Amino acid sequence: MHTSKLGEQKNSYLQSYDKVLQKLWPISFSSYFVDTSYGHTYIIESGDKLSPPLILLHGARMSSTMWYPNVAEWSKQYRVICIDILGDKNRSFLEKKFTNRLSYASWLNEVLDHLQINKINIVGLSYGALHTVNFLSFFPQKVNKAVIISPAATYIPFNPVFYSYAMGMVSNKEGVKSFLEWIFDHRYTVDPLIEQQLIAGTFGKASPPNQEETQTEQGFPYVFKDEELAQIQTQLLLLLGEKEVMYNPEEAFCRAKDSSPHITVEMIKEVGHLITMEKPKQINKRILRFLDK
Repeated sequence: MHTSKLGEQKNSYLQSYDKVLQKLWPISFSSYFVDTSYGHTYIIESGDKLSPPLILLHGARMSSTMWYPNVAEWSKQYRVICIDILGDKNRSFLEKKFTNRLSYASWLNEVLDHLQINKINIVGLSYGALHTVNFLSFFPQKVNKAVIISPAATYIPFNPVFYSYAMGMVSNKEGVKSFLEWIFDHRYTVDPLIEQQLIAGTFGKASPPNQEETQTEQGFPYVFKDEELAQIQTQLLLLLGEKEVMYNPEEAFCRAKDSSPHITVEMIKEVGHLITMEKPKQINKRILRFLDK
């Protein structure tokens, strides 16, 4: 593919990303890059700088723009810092490859150090939830409370069907549409601007998540061992959607419910994987209640 063509496609992705921010982000924000030894990390921040920090980690390929239904409510009480996960499809720019789970946790720790934050609350969804549990395994002293929503793997492996949808999603426009239909099953329609951003992000040689490769190369997707989960002393809230399709939510519930000493596990009715988009009002409130208590 010619460089100019690649440049055009990169631009169309950045334009679609910025359009979501302009049109859907409900409150004022600042955005900036934080440099780390792994690359440049893009951040969208809303709320009062003097409020306690709340870190948000998005789902794979969704980028920080996915938090638009949640940020207004949470930023009334928190300095909300949405981090584009390095190495995923978003505005962050990877320079040095991650090699294992510790390298991912170290990257996030570098971001916090750069922002001069030593204690956070953190909310992660899907891939972001996996990152959250991973971070807790290495830097528990940095986290006050954590919310993990529809975690990718983490407690139980993905259904094999996930990999076929994920491969379809990164190959063409129709793949994105069928992925969204699979996730939402007619309960919810994604905003066209979000869909456009996902489609713009499918160009070129974005390699689909290959089960073997990611597990050996980078340590993700990862299913944590009993003893690893048992060591997490942080207060955790785990939210699962009863219509989850990426894995069996009941199985994940059973595996998770006594896995860590301070975990609360809840099954949310009538929602699937992207709970924060499907039922924002309910989820926004539930998370604030957990963080405030």
